[in-house]
Amino acid sequence: MVFIQNLREDETMTFVVFTDDRRCVAEVRGRQAEVVPMKPGTYTFYVTGYGTQRIELHLQGGRTYFVRLHTVERAFMRKSEVTPVRRGTESYMQLRTWLAGAHITHASDDSCQGKPLKERKKRTARRVVEGDADWNEGGEVYHAEHTLQVQDGFTKHELETMSLESPER
Repeated sequence: MVFIQNLREDETMTFVVFTDDRRCVAEVRGRQAEVVPMKPGTYTFYVTGYGTQRIELHLQGGRTYFVRLHTVERAFMRKSEVTPVRRGTESYMQLRTWLAGAHITHASDDSCQGKPLKERKKRTARRVVEGDADWNEGGEVYHAEHTLQVQDGFTKHELETMSLESPER
């Protein structure tokens, strides 16, 4: 699993990825692509930035999955966005661009991995409720946009043939 944060506007922003049992998976900041080794299976993660979003992952062994963490400009502030890289979508086509220039880090070097979040339990519980509320109200389209399926993962061969240089214009 790779979490990518790549916007210059977000260089000072830290996104925290955590599980439903409130354990930290990764803290992603700057222009970073953090690699998190994971076993095959189904996962529910929450991502905090300027709000909390829930994502679902259905992972298969031998594949690499990507999720982009970024912000978008809204009326008077920025809003956090979580974009799973799904096959056949615009995010799939832009992955190479997002990875270009990113500093690759590993979760084993992340001081938060596997530890309880460093915030009050009530605040974390509120974040989970916020992410679940959006998920429950979102409907099928929202769920599809925030879910990675087995087929969305890249095989080792696909990763080897992917050029990480900026695409030609």
